[in-house]
Amino acid sequence: MELLARARRALNVDDDALAAHRDRIRLNFSWLGAIALSPFTVLHLVGANWPMFGVNAILVGVMLANVWALRRGRAPLIPFWTLGYLMVGGSCASVLQQGLNGVLWAYPAVFMFFFVLPRGLAMALGLVLLLSVTAASTVSLGLPLASRIFMSLGFVLIMINVVLNVVGDLQRALVAQAITDPLTGAYNRRHLQDHLAQRMAPAARVATGDAVLAIDIDHFKRINDEHGHAVGDMVLCRLVTAIGARKRGGDLLFRTGGEEFVLLLPRITLAAAQGVAEELRERLAQAELVPGRAVTVSIGISALAPGQSVDAWMHAADAALYEAKRAGRDRIVVAAAA
Repeated sequence: MELLARARRALNVDDDALAAHRDRIRLNFSWLGAIALSPFTVLHLVGANWPMFGVNAILVGVMLANVWALRRGRAPLIPFWTLGYLMVGGSCASVLQQGLNGVLWAYPAVFMFFFVLPRGLAMALGLVLLLSVTAASTVSLGLPLASRIFMSLGFVLIMINVVLNVVGDLQRALVAQAITDPLTGAYNRRHLQDHLAQRMAPAARVATGDAVLAIDIDHFKRINDEHGHAVGDMVLCRLVTAIGARKRGGDLLFRTGGEEFVLLLPRITLAAAQGVAEELRERLAQAELVPGRAVTVSIGISALAPGQSVDAWMHAADAALYEAKRAGRDRIVVAAAA
């Protein structure tokens, strides 16, 4: 069972680490592919090998047409899945025409599929290529050699997926480091800015309102001075855990400063946001973030008004937070309507 689980992991076609870079890869592949195949096209023309000349000429033409389109920011004139099927046919024709020399083209074709096509489609085409080349090799080279070709090409197909999974894991780890506060595990200020910029884009705006809670730990410097920074760090982590136990699935918590946090509440009314804030304030006061001592928070609430900018929205929440601290701390203040 463990071996089967590892096999499923190796063939995880939903994890496409190259998706964000595919347009650039396609352009470079089209250039290099056209250049690499052109000498062979001329060679087949001179040798009057018309079937192979036709296959190579079509492939070169398709690649050059796509270079022209991609350089102008347009969609490829010929979809790359069409090119994939042409390469499957070309590889099989090459095996039937040239024997073992033709088999060599199947290996770069497999790599090409995963670079220029979505991973699921690339895997499907890779399997089609594997079976087709094996069948053609059986006809032209015999079963013993065809079985070896099947094993080697299949191994390449599996290892490509293993490498892509490793790249995907590394990519996710780097993204997590870039957007997460290393101490508490909450999102960081950079991710807050990026998330709000995306959410406030016209295409992403929703009819229902959003609200934000600006949260600050009261007298946090005193906690550090009296108990040490290790205890202060523990308080921050416990606060994030306590908030995480209360927030909804779509709510996002960000650490924006030393003891300052922002809780983004999408699709919520102002009254409901006040209820969340009051529950958090009471929960945190009773949580004993420091043993034997109550730790309280001040919270500023701001509801997003129609047409309000991100900066104005966040400034309103900060102003409400500072008003809560000036009024004596351990309380909630709602920002005035914009």
